Amino acid sequence: MFVTDVITIVSLLSLGGIIGVAGFRRLFRLDRLRWEYIRQNACRWHRWQTLEQGTSLVCALCGKRSRRLNPPPDSPPEMM
Repeated sequence: MFVTDVITIVSLLSLGGIIGVAGFRRLFRLDRLRWEYIRQNACRWHRWQTLEQGTSLVCALCGKRSRRLNPPPDSPPEMM
């Protein structure tokens, strides 16, 4: 009887730890995304730079990503 109680307690504590860590990771991720959203909205003058072979843009000040509307100068028309 004692062994089954110990196994049950250890299992429940392990499960609680896993659920707790997953919850904290989610909260930290949501907080990071919220601060990134605030930082990107505060950036009024974006300094765009090309990224990923010229198919998208990224702001050098805040890190906001945007899809490039005009194709790079030396790309075929079917690329866009």
